[in-house]
Amino acid sequence: MIRYVTKDDEGQILSMMELVKDDFAGYKEKEFLEAVYNAISNNEAIMEEKDGRIAGLLMCSKKEKELSFLAVHPEYRKNSIAKRLIEKMTEWFAVGDIISVVTFREGDPKGIPARACYHSCGFVDDEKLTVFDYPCQKMILKICH
Repeated sequence: MIRYVTKDDEGQILSMMELVKDDFAGYKEKEFLEAVYNAISNNEAIMEEKDGRIAGLLMCSKKEKELSFLAVHPEYRKNSIAKRLIEKMTEWFAVGDIISVVTFREGDPKGIPARACYHSCGFVDDEKLTVFDYPCQKMILKICH
């Protein structure tokens, strides 16, 4: 079930982040929690639950039209959770809007699953960037629904 994240989910979010934090260049718990609280207050954070815990978490900025965070618990990967979260997020935008996400560049072993997921959801490669001194790639999705 996909639902909005609440402050009561903090413990579960931090538990999941312990498992996936190495997948996020520049991850810092304090800053991450600030971003979570900001997303919660703006209704820009959703999650899918399985077995009473967080299976996947997505945050975005409606104003910036940017998917800012997406993670799936390792035990629930390859179950279309990320795809369902992205599909739910696209409902917040109008036809013709361009949504961006920053991820790893092609050829980076850390980015293989993320890039495959984004491509399968319709994102296409855009400009190359450097974020937290790490080579990254911007990808974009044009809303067509």
